[in-house]
Amino acid sequence: MNEKLRQRSIWLTEPSQDHGYADAAADLLRNARGVVNVQVARSDHLLVCYNVREITLQILEALLTEFGYTLRTSLICRTMRALCYYVEDIECSSCKHDLAGYTRDAFITRYLGRNHGCRDHRPEYLRRYL
Repeated sequence: MNEKLRQRSIWLTEPSQDHGYADAAADLLRNARGVVNVQVARSDHLLVCYNVREITLQILEALLTEFGYTLRTSLICRTMRALCYYVEDIECSSCKHDLAGYTRDAFITRYLGRNHGCRDHRPEYLRRYL
């Protein structure tokens, strides 16, 4: 079998004003190449199943931070994160992952899924003067 599936937990710091924070992060990760399944366990906890030969936890978390999501920085989370990075780096020492390609794909997918057009909240007569 050519796949190495891993299931990892990603802990987010939840902002108090946005209740769909984890759902939006899960939608972003679902569109990434190599991700098999993403579940929202709690409002600040994601369970991600992915193929290590295509993408690593380090790339997934870098993708989240690039889109503005904040990861939990407690000592246990940082320790588990470092251990997972190390294990996946050893497992896939022959695999070369390109972060720029994953980021580009995520931006394109997010762009195509958004509503386009005028999103200016000002009335039409005020927009003409600017």
